[in-house]
Amino acid sequence: DFLTLDEIRHITQAFARLGTSKIRITGGEPSLRKDLTDIISICANTPGIEQVALTTNGFRLKRDINQWKNAGLDAINVSVDSLDPRQFADITGQNKLAIILEGVEQALEAGVKVKINSILLKQYNHNQFDTFLNWVKHQPLTLRFIELMQTGDNQAYFDANHFSGMPLKNRLLQQGWSQIIRDKAAGPAQEFHHPDYAGRVGLIMPYS
Repeated sequence: DFLTLDEIRHITQAFARLGTSKIRITGGEPSLRKDLTDIISICANTPGIEQVALTTNGFRLKRDINQWKNAGLDAINVSVDSLDPRQFADITGQNKLAIILEGVEQALEAGVKVKINSILLKQYNHNQFDTFLNWVKHQPLTLRFIELMQTGDNQAYFDANHFSGMPLKNRLLQQGWSQIIRDKAAGPAQEFHHPDYAGRVGLIMPYS
């Protein structure tokens, strides 16, 4: 069974007392839980918890972001593997890119910190780096490119689609981007900023 609200409250309080200051609600897809707003509120109102983040596919972002924000949500990570609507539909099986990006805009307007996760896929988006960079030039968010991970059942897909993030890192450095020193609550991404861009670029490279 899924954790109840009381169990979530109990666990959150225990970890907070042990020094945890940031909670990420993830899944699966956490927005499938009808009590997600309550879960966010429990986490945000626990003494010692300074940040509550959510990882989501973004399908319900436009509808629910304001109530999530009011409940105490500080940050979201949204999966967007392509900015081309047809290619996004091919990758995800859902023609929802436009509504997801509208939700991202609403989140930014509400003051929620936004990170976009994009898996590097050789057959799909490896040639869209310029498109993504043009987008982040005017968007105050962090765009993170993630190397495809090999699992026990994706060998053929991995072989066909994996490519290294190192050429992207070298290109960023050559184009005047500077690497940011990570704070204690940061994840595994190497992040970069540029004075001419509103947003940042991150790279998660477990193989490189």
